[in-house]
Amino acid sequence: MTVGAAHQALLLWATRRMAADGFVVAAFDGCARQAGTWNALPKPFALRGRRPDAFGINADGILAFCEAKTGKDLMSPRTREQFAIFGRLRIKGSSARCPLYVAVPREDATLLDEALSAAGVIGARNVFRLHVPEVLLRGRHAA
Repeated sequence: MTVGAAHQALLLWATRRMAADGFVVAAFDGCARQAGTWNALPKPFALRGRRPDAFGINADGILAFCEAKTGKDLMSPRTREQFAIFGRLRIKGSSARCPLYVAVPREDATLLDEALSAAGVIGARNVFRLHVPEVLLRGRHAA
């Protein structure tokens, strides 16, 4: 599976988890084979110069964000900046933070720890980590 295909499969995992948690997907970046109508959604807006892979909104008006990362991308300065921005966004009128869903291949869970630590959001209660088994990122099993 190419890096692009793996990224899109990971994005599906993160977005499906966000939707299962009650968020309606409002923006989705890319075209994933099994994304259905999400492929027709607009690209997410940029926040502080960085664009999430997807975002959704729930019935209370709370925004949630999704990021999908492969091991090659996890330690880049851009990724650390994305995690710092999206992981610290506050719910309007509240001190609580917006949910951030991050999907990575399970073999890259340690790299995810390092990236979240570098971004200052390791252990944050609003960051939902999805460690996707590599076998589920290949071929017809990809989300």
